[in-house]
Amino acid sequence: MHLTELAHQYLDQHLSVGHLAVDATAGNGHDCLKMAQIIGDTGKLIGIDLQAAAIEATRQRLNEAKVTCELSLIEGDHADVLKSLIPAHTIAVNAITFNLGYLPGSDKSIQTTPATTQQALDCAQTLLAPVGILLVTAYRGHPGGLEEAECVAQWMHKQEQLGAKIECHEPTANRIPPILWVYRPA
Repeated sequence: MHLTELAHQYLDQHLSVGHLAVDATAGNGHDCLKMAQIIGDTGKLIGIDLQAAAIEATRQRLNEAKVTCELSLIEGDHADVLKSLIPAHTIAVNAITFNLGYLPGSDKSIQTTPATTQQALDCAQTLLAPVGILLVTAYRGHPGGLEEAECVAQWMHKQEQLGAKIECHEPTANRIPPILWVYRPA
């Protein structure tokens, strides 16, 4: 099973109609679409991405699927945008997804970084509801990817020591596979 399918299974298990969901790295909109389909027209979805092309691709995917949830697509750094959401949404978000790295098919020099991702994870933790779920897929096969994945691993291990429930899914492959981290608050 691909990690994307596994992440979507977690979303199926933890999101419901009317929930608030955040995709911190919207990319081409696959996770946004999955979340929008689950939360329905009474739910709220916030999609974030550093690149205008990603926001437009996500908007197009959601429009083509005729999603009906309340939607906000925000162009900006995931750490900055998540921080800006804290005053209105502390412990209110039911699911947050991250797909770290770069936008497939775009400029690979524009990508998430360990420093901003750690800040974004700290903000996500503040936003997450007590029964919420945080899904982080770290792609390690590109320049900078291993360092960012290690930053996520350290953050997850620290949270586990503090009582959070952590799962790690790492496929076996001949190349360096991505890794999926699952975080649930303590």
